[in-house]
Amino acid sequence: MTARIAILFLALAPVCSANSNYSETKTQTWTFAPGGHVELRLKGGDVHVVPAADSSHISIRYKMESDHANFASKVRTEFDVTSSNADLRFKSPNDGSVDVELKVPAETSVYIRVKAGDLTVSGIEGDQDIQTIAGDIFFELPTGVKFYRVDASTRVGDIDDSPFGKPKGWLGARIHFLGDGKYRLHAHTLAGDIRFATLSASR
Repeated sequence: MTARIAILFLALAPVCSANSNYSETKTQTWTFAPGGHVELRLKGGDVHVVPAADSSHISIRYKMESDHANFASKVRTEFDVTSSNADLRFKSPNDGSVDVELKVPAETSVYIRVKAGDLTVSGIEGDQDIQTIAGDIFFELPTGVKFYRVDASTRVGDIDDSPFGKPKGWLGARIHFLGDGKYRLHAHTLAGDIRFATLSASR
């Protein structure tokens, strides 16, 4: 298993090894309704999803970093946004990273796929479908939010502070929970940890 982990991270190393010698940041905003659906696909970089201060818009702020001066010019974006659905895609070379902060109405379902990077979803009350190959996943759940189904798993890593029961598995960890709530939460990482916390009512 140690050899498998080493091979995995060697394969992803070009995606994860960016530094900040060269960086460029861009932002974009769209009108968007609460209760909509947002999808984000990214090769390498960290992602933070938080509630927007203005619940009638979504916005994306992305920072492109690399050790190569021409990296940002090679990053391609495909943003297809309507009033209730958003499909946000990044295509980039392996010699850099794209860190993303996504602000959406709290009542939004989010679908995120990242090849290598840490993912944080904070204060979102909709369905949450989150996957990365190499990286940690962190959920900050709003107080009182309820789920009808929770599936969380990691092949190499731990699941900590779960409010959905004790994780199972001797190699990696997994949780399967059925409840009486409104939303579904799915999280998977091949190599990384999954953590949960509850936002205080004052935040």
